[in-house]
Amino acid sequence: MLRRIISCVAASASVAWASTSTSYSFKTEGACSTASGSGGTVPLSLPTSTTTSTVSSILTSEEVTVLSTVEVTTDAVTTTVFTQTDYAWTYVTTTVPTTTSWIGAQSIVATATWPTTVCTNGVTPSTVTEYSGSYTPISGQVTTIPASYPSQVVCATGVTWFTILQPVATSGVTTVTVTPTSTILNPTTTSTETYAYTSTEFATTVTSVTTSYHLATSVETVSTACETTTTTTFAAKCAPTNVVAGVGDFGLVSGKYAANTTVIYIPDDDFDDPSVCCQLCQDNEGCAGMMAGISGFCGLLYVGAPNGGPACDFVFSYQTQSDVFPLQGLWVQSGCGEIDYTGSDGV
Repeated sequence: MLRRIISCVAASASVAWASTSTSYSFKTEGACSTASGSGGTVPLSLPTSTTTSTVSSILTSEEVTVLSTVEVTTDAVTTTVFTQTDYAWTYVTTTVPTTTSWIGAQSIVATATWPTTVCTNGVTPSTVTEYSGSYTPISGQVTTIPASYPSQVVCATGVTWFTILQPVATSGVTTVTVTPTSTILNPTTTSTETYAYTSTEFATTVTSVTTSYHLATSVETVSTACETTTTTTFAAKCAPTNVVAGVGDFGLVSGKYAANTTVIYIPDDDFDDPSVCCQLCQDNEGCAGMMAGISGFCGLLYVGAPNGGPACDFVFSYQTQSDVFPLQGLWVQSGCGEIDYTGSDGV
């Protein structure tokens, strides 16, 4: 037996071979710049153009030398177990005085309605908008289109693909000994381990209601022969320069919301214009405030009253953010409720 093992080791020691493993990785680097525009309409969100360039690189690591392996099996080892373990289970019940059972309830705060007009004579009318009432801007509110503003984001991205070669050479030999093992059960003594199942019982159950607030929606469709020019009247606070879209040099982001606030986003592109969205909030009873902007959306926000229906109370706060340009973040205005400007968020 010894001679056979020595012969095997000697033969293995003379074996040498080489191989190369391959792995892949990539690295992405990019940079963006902002182009400016002037005049016209400030875009609610910035269009982005991206160019991508790709290069390849081959990296060869230093050669690694490893030993070849010979496996030797020794005589088996047998273990006899003389102790047997039995498991016992007990049941323990803990009584707790009171538990709460929650029941969900839904409250319909209000019905948000938006109109749509179908011109039966095929006319697409032009609209003249007039404004009624008065509006006092908040301190620092941006009420004019800036002389220049970000108009586009231009990004360049570079991708480098790496092919990594790892040469491996085998030389020499190492021996791995394997010892087979087996276990024989021949119990002469028994030990017992005890485990407990635990459960909880409640002496009384109290029922409590948690309410979620929702809005109903309705579309009012009017079919009529349209005039070539129509006149509509908006509240002064809804004039394009009066809907709050910036304070000082910065645009707006949202802050905190009232506890029972719920929102409906109007699925009609005609109301993506912040001024039109603002007036829709004025026209809907109980609409506490509105948000619009950022790629085009119109949200009407309501506050659910504890006893049902809408409440014309505080609905949300908003703030400026240094990386948002005026007129390119949120556009906000109050309805029958209160919205609060809380300053800069510090970004």
